[in-house]
Amino acid sequence: MPNFKAKYIKNLTLPISVGEVEFKFKTKTQLGKTLVYTSINNSSFFIELNEKNNEFVVKIDKLTKITDLALMQKALEAFEKTFCDEIISKAYHYNKFKELASNVISSPKDFKELINSLDNAYLEIGFGSGRHLLYQAKNNPQNTYIGIEIHKPSLIQVSKLAKDLNNIYLLDFDARIAIKELNNSCLNGIYLHFPVPWDDAPYRRVVSNEFKNECERVLKENGFFELRSDSLMYAEYTKNIFSDLDYDYFKNKDARIISKYESRWLKMNKDIYDFVCYVRNKKNLNQEIINQKINFKINFNKLNFIKHIDEDFFLKISRIYECDNAKIIQIAYGGFDTPSSSYLLCKENEEFEFLFHDFCPNTLNLKAFIKLKEFLQ
Repeated sequence: MPNFKAKYIKNLTLPISVGEVEFKFKTKTQLGKTLVYTSINNSSFFIELNEKNNEFVVKIDKLTKITDLALMQKALEAFEKTFCDEIISKAYHYNKFKELASNVISSPKDFKELINSLDNAYLEIGFGSGRHLLYQAKNNPQNTYIGIEIHKPSLIQVSKLAKDLNNIYLLDFDARIAIKELNNSCLNGIYLHFPVPWDDAPYRRVVSNEFKNECERVLKENGFFELRSDSLMYAEYTKNIFSDLDYDYFKNKDARIISKYESRWLKMNKDIYDFVCYVRNKKNLNQEIINQKINFKINFNKLNFIKHIDEDFFLKISRIYECDNAKIIQIAYGGFDTPSSSYLLCKENEEFEFLFHDFCPNTLNLKAFIKLKEFLQ
């Protein structure tokens, strides 16, 4: 994560605009940490100031970081030149040529607004070299394909290869987090091809019971989830989790497009397994939970640090920041395998707001906020 160290921070008189960068407000210092709300090119995040040993470490808050590294570096550069004296060290360098291409989605909010507006959308998790993703996009121009990849070199390479395709978008969020940003019944299909098998650590796999519930939620009626893997253990594990759905299961099925890794494995005579399941007769989420009101007025007299662990979800308030006539709560919540984190902006006698990312209404997140309401209303 880009950062720098400075001996002194000048008086932060906000809001102020520095070129494309806007520094809107700051929190009061808590345990040596101050947060500065920063916006650039329709993206927002906190710049974090940590005072320790008579110096300041200035960096991007990890919970609010965006995909576009160049934009974060540009914001740090603007902050450094405007507010800092006696720079001790720097671990960033803004380079406009490193800005992400237009087909890379740079924030969860942008991702959510785009994909939830599409009629024929498909999601590929971990696209690697991009052969399958590019093949589908080129041969099905009526559809839109979203690719998720956390390996930055692959993301950049495929972004360049897809520059002339207007029906493909890429992002580098964790798939388990990204899928939570989706509306119900918004995808035609989900591809997961050759994920890391984690045969010795199944809890690290993309596929889990919660992932299965999310697939059922976001897939349309008759939508599909497709796993392709060289790991029999992973294929059997996935089949067991999705076994209550209609499915097809193949061994060494011919594929229209073969990845470079699959080519290598086929030369080694390794078996390839395909598991494809279909969402029929979609289940409705628990309407009693969905109809619960998420935003509510927080009683400041009850506001305190919370750590609550339930059977299938958890809730934790780890920090409470003062900010003018408001408070900002840092909260973690949801399922144990796929936790969510948010900042809540709270004002007296007003319902709280989510900062940076909208709330994702999956079952475990909803349960956590129902519990939060019990604590704080």
